[in-house]
Formats: sequence, C-alpha cells, structure tokens
Amino acid sequence: MLAKYKNKKYEIKGNKCILSDIRDKDAPHFVKWLRDPEVNEHMAMDFSHLTLQEEKKFFEDIRKSKNMLTFGVKDIKTKEVVGSISLKEIDLYNKRAVLGLAIANKKYWGMGIGTEATELLINFGFKIIGLNSISLIVHFKNKAAQKVYKKVGFKKAGVLKEHVMHRTGYDHAYIMQILKKDWKK
Repeated sequence: MLAKYKNKKYEIKGNKCILSDIRDKDAPHFVKWLRDPEVNEHMAMDFSHLTLQEEKKFFEDIRKSKNMLTFGVKDIKTKEVVGSISLKEIDLYNKRAVLGLAIANKKYWGMGIGTEATELLINFGFKIIGLNSISLIVHFKNKAAQKVYKKVGFKKAGVLKEHVMHRTGYDHAYIMQILKKDWKK
C-alpha cells in the first residue's frame, strides 16, 4: 500500500539537490515559473494562465493522491526549491510507475540538477518502493530532457504519434523506460 510511503517525511540528498516534501509556500514560485512560455513549452498542459489557487489545489490533490509521490527539488547549496519530481500512476501490484520532472526555475537549467534528481528518484523507486519498471513520456522536441533520461539509463520503448499539443501543432512523444535489472546504482 502506497500510504506507508506517503505518511513519511523524506529528504533524499544528492550532491547537487535534495528531494523533499513539496510545500504550500512553494506554490507562488511554481505559478511564476510555469507561466513562463519557455518553461511550459514541453509540458503536457498550457500553464500560461495558472493561478495561485489552482496551484495550491494541485498541491493538495497530490498530497491526497493514492498513487502518486511528489517531491520538491531543492538546490543543495541554497535550499531553494527549483522544481518538482514525481512518481505517478504507481501500481504496486505490477511494480511500475511513471516519472515526471520539471526543473522550473530556469536559472538552474544545465547544472545537472534534473539528472541527479532523476537518479535519486529512480533509486528510491527501485530500492525503497520495490518497483520493477519506471516509464515516462517525453516530447520529440524536448531534446534536453531526452538527454537527461538517456544519461540515467532510460531507453526508448515506443513512439506516440501526435500525442501532445505544442505551440506549432501536435508533437510526437517517446515512451521511455528503465527496468530495475538495468539500473546501475
């Protein structure tokens, strides 16, 4: 049962970032970041009109979710929240989940924080929760994210044609997956 993981306070430390509980006081930062067209360009929704009330409701919903764990991603030096990372659609019977990542504060892009956060969460999923498979969906045009996911060990498992809306029309998406037996950490 996922409840045994949701009722704990986690702080997963790496060298560049810390994964910890997402807090309501972080909501205004996410609203500001997610409204930025460059930040939400490869997201599954258009957040350009996101309100603080909607983001607070989202935070509440993820805390109540029975099949999702979401962490705030904090810079190890400043302790500033810079994004979020989740295991969604957690299926404990089949031991699988879907990963979602957003390093939403642009000043932290290209620093390796997204890569390390992904590694930390994969490790948590495989070693603590006992998952066997973690998958994700990434837009064809999101080359930076593809690079991160490939670097940590995800492999392309398929293509979803015209799966996501993009500013220029529909974009295809890759399904990527990593199996516990292939995890090196």
